[in-house]
Amino acid sequence: MKYDANSTAMAPFTLGLPVRFTHTDPAGYVFFPRYFEMLQAVVEEWFTQALDLKYADLVLDLKLGLPTAQTECKFQAPCRLGEPLEISLYLEHIGNSSIRVRFVGRVEGEQRLEAKSALVVTNITNGRPSPMSDDLRARFEKYQADCEAAGSA
Repeated sequence: MKYDANSTAMAPFTLGLPVRFTHTDPAGYVFFPRYFEMLQAVVEEWFTQALDLKYADLVLDLKLGLPTAQTECKFQAPCRLGEPLEISLYLEHIGNSSIRVRFVGRVEGEQRLEAKSALVVTNITNGRPSPMSDDLRARFEKYQADCEAAGSA
């Protein structure tokens, strides 16, 4: 699939994730490991919706993964059952075989968390890092430019 550099992506990509019962502890607060599952959901939907490349196709057809090599997260305030959490993804750096992204989670405009992750393009067949294709790099660069143009990077 060839990327259309003229397509317009919504930047930054933001995914609404209502806080569900399955995300919470007995007190109704999001149990912190669930945030990392949510961040992965944001990455997968970012590929599909903003980069116009189904994440499933990346994995199943192109045999590439994008595992998290490093992550750090700061929790400013808890999220509770039923709240409308929105997580935005900012692409901060594009390397040879990796990217650095920043996630910002908000509930009704109030920032609740910020996370930074390094994701590595990986050949699923051998489990090794793989230089990204020109097509994938073009998708990342377009998204990064759209975020910068929107003043949100």
